[in-house]
Amino acid sequence: MSHTKLLLIPCSGEETTDLARDIHRILRRDYGLEDQVDILFSRKRASIDPGVLKDHRHPQVSDFFPDIEAEVDIGRNPLKDVVRGKHVVLVEHLLTPNRKVYGKESSDPQKVSVNDHIMVVKGFLDVINKVETLQATLVAPYLSYLRSHSVKQYEARGFFQFDSLSKTLKDYRDDGLNALLTIDPHSPKAVQVAEELGMDFHGINPFQSGRSINPYKLGLSGEKAKEIIKRLRPFHERFAELKKEYGEHLYIVSVDNGTERRVENFADRAFAELPPEDVYARVIYFYKGRPSYLISSMGIKNFSQINEKNIDKEGLYIIIDDMYASGSSANKVAHFLKEKGAKRVEVWVSHAVTMPIQQEKANNRDYIDKVVCLDTVPQHPDLDVEYIKASADLLAAELYKTHQKLVASR
Repeated sequence: MSHTKLLLIPCSGEETTDLARDIHRILRRDYGLEDQVDILFSRKRASIDPGVLKDHRHPQVSDFFPDIEAEVDIGRNPLKDVVRGKHVVLVEHLLTPNRKVYGKESSDPQKVSVNDHIMVVKGFLDVINKVETLQATLVAPYLSYLRSHSVKQYEARGFFQFDSLSKTLKDYRDDGLNALLTIDPHSPKAVQVAEELGMDFHGINPFQSGRSINPYKLGLSGEKAKEIIKRLRPFHERFAELKKEYGEHLYIVSVDNGTERRVENFADRAFAELPPEDVYARVIYFYKGRPSYLISSMGIKNFSQINEKNIDKEGLYIIIDDMYASGSSANKVAHFLKEKGAKRVEVWVSHAVTMPIQQEKANNRDYIDKVVCLDTVPQHPDLDVEYIKASADLLAAELYKTHQKLVASR
C-alpha cells in the first residue's frame, strides 16, 4: 500500500463501488498500472461494532443519517497510512434515481438525491484535506448542475436564473478539488469555467471515433490498442454494425442548435467514405424554440437537405443527444419523421436521467423504436432503455492520461 500512487475511493457504495472496482481492474489489466493503483472501500455505520472507539484507528465510514445527511468518517491512522501522499480519486455517481436508503424493504423508503451525493463528495474532500495528497480528482460518470449554460442569453431578455454551472464548479474548487473527469458534460462551457477557476476539467466524448483517440497517450500499441479503442468508441462501433444492415438508409438527426456540432462530428466519421456534401445529405436538421415553460415550437431548418418531402421510407433515423429524461422532445421529432414515412427512429444518448416520476412517460413512447444509452446513471430495471456498458472503460482511459500527466509533472 505504501508504494501506491493512485488511490480510488468509491464514495457512496452500491453501484458506485462496482464502478470503482471496474475502473481499478481496467487500469491494472489494460494500462499496466498493477501495484501503482489501489482502492479504498468504505463501510456502513451499521457494520461497525458500536463499541469501536471514535479515535485514530477508526475505519473509513460513508453513510447517510436517517434524515439523509451525509456522513463521512475516518481515523487518523488509515488517513495517514493509506490516503496521505496519493493521487486520490473520488468515484461517485451524482445521480441515482433508484438508490434507496434506510429500509429498502419498507413501504416508504427514502431516496438519495443529487444534492445528497454532492454532500458526500464534499464530505470526502473535507476529510482528505486533513493530510497532504498529490491531487484530488473527482470521477463522475454524469455531472449534475450544468444546465445553466444559457444564463447570459436569458439575462439579455431580463430573465435571471441560478448559474448552477459556475457555482457548482467553484464550490468543488474551494473544497480542494483539483481535477474533474466526466462523460459528455451537458455544457461545453464547463471546461471554460473550470479553467478560469484553475481546475483541470476532462469531458469525455463517447461519440468519438477511433481516429480521435491517440493510442500512444494510453501507452497502447498493436492488437491490444485496437481491442481497447473499440471499447472507447461505443456509438461508432454500434453504427458500424448497423451500416451492414441498413446500408445507404442510415441518417443522423440534429434536434436543435445544441446538438448540431455533436451530430456533424459524428456523421463526418460515421460516413468517412463519403465526400463532405454527401455526408451532410445524411443529416436532418431540426430547430426547437422554447420562449416559455409551456410554449415550444419545432420544424426543419431551411438548409437541411433532408426535409418532409424526401424522408426515406426505408430509413433508420438516429437522434443523437447527451441526455434522455421523459423523451418528450425526441418523441415529437420521431412523430414527425414517422408521419412522413420513416421506417425506424432510435435515440442515442450518453445519459438516461429519467426520474421515477418520469418513467411511465419515458416508457410510453409511440414513435421511438429504441433508446440506447451508456450506463452512466444507475436506473430502475423497468426503464425501457438498452444500455451500453462503457462508463468504466471511458473513465479509466481518461484517468490513466490524467494520472500520467500528474506523474510527469513531478
